[in-house]
Amino acid sequence: MTRFLHTADWQLGLKLNYLPGEAGARARAQRFETVRRIAAVAREQGVECVVVAGDVFDDNAVGEETLQQARDALEQFRPLPVLLLPGNHDAATPDSALARLQAGDHVRVLLDDAPVRIGGADFHPCPLRRRHEYEDPTRGLPPRTEEGTVRVAIAHGGVLDFAEETETPNLIDGRRVLERGFDYLALGDWHGTLRFGPRIWYPGTPEATRFKERDPGNVLVVEIPAPGAEPLVTPVAVARTRWLRQRWAFHESADLDRLEDWFERLEERSWTLVELTLEGELSLADRSRLDGLLEAQSGRLLHLRPDLAGITESPSEADLAALAAEGFPGAAAAALRGQETPAARDALRLLYRFLVEEGNGASARG
Repeated sequence: MTRFLHTADWQLGLKLNYLPGEAGARARAQRFETVRRIAAVAREQGVECVVVAGDVFDDNAVGEETLQQARDALEQFRPLPVLLLPGNHDAATPDSALARLQAGDHVRVLLDDAPVRIGGADFHPCPLRRRHEYEDPTRGLPPRTEEGTVRVAIAHGGVLDFAEETETPNLIDGRRVLERGFDYLALGDWHGTLRFGPRIWYPGTPEATRFKERDPGNVLVVEIPAPGAEPLVTPVAVARTRWLRQRWAFHESADLDRLEDWFERLEERSWTLVELTLEGELSLADRSRLDGLLEAQSGRLLHLRPDLAGITESPSEADLAALAAEGFPGAAAAALRGQETPAARDALRLLYRFLVEEGNGASARG
């Protein structure tokens, strides 16, 4: 029997440019902490080794600071063997970050296709030697020639042609790998946990990199009882960050109350990223409330990305009464109400906020 942990797509050194300031710094640092969490899971699960199926680093240009943080995190696995495969982000090119890593003696960088035997299993790497291979990276895998050994292939690429181009890089024929007598194909590249039959799996990235990824944040514990036996694969959640996509339609004022309640029920908002798509019609008062709510939640969440393109404003009778001010503000409001351009609607909304907030401030001062 062999038991190992399968992970991939750590992408250490990921820039996360869309997360500014402290939020981006925290998210980048968390990726190294999640590697430490993976080491703890490996020990808890009693595995014999850890397989990282490509994209350990986000690119080969990472600097010494990123390499040292990776070394420190990888030290947490000792004495478990850790096998690191070059992927498309950190291919085994002359400037390879993995070749420069020089971590502890328990870490094996798989720069060539020499198999590694650990316990009763042979691990056959298929490293990418350039970012885009237009031949199957697994084409050199040998057929089974001896019995009694579990055989695991490690590769980085797609098992389906997701692209529209005639040629897709790093495309893998998973069926052919299994026909050559392999018990399991450990894959990287796809960022969500994905199963192609009992013997072909992607673990996904342990920390998500964008909102559209499906079921990221896991590693896989793989147990193969004997050569030819069906693997038992168990996903284990390791992510700290949560990436949520939410659509919200407004039909009445109470929908705004429900959105506020949804935010309040989120766990660990400081580690949660939300992509929020909003649609519907709001009064100026409710739109002002919405703007205030989003501003407040933006400070509490690790990141909030609202899409307000589907929101329209329709002034209620109470809104119009609030806009019926004397002097220039009232005249400006009357002129803007007669226009239907986006700029006029934005200006009317801002004028409403000014008049209401100024009025509330005056009441408080009085």
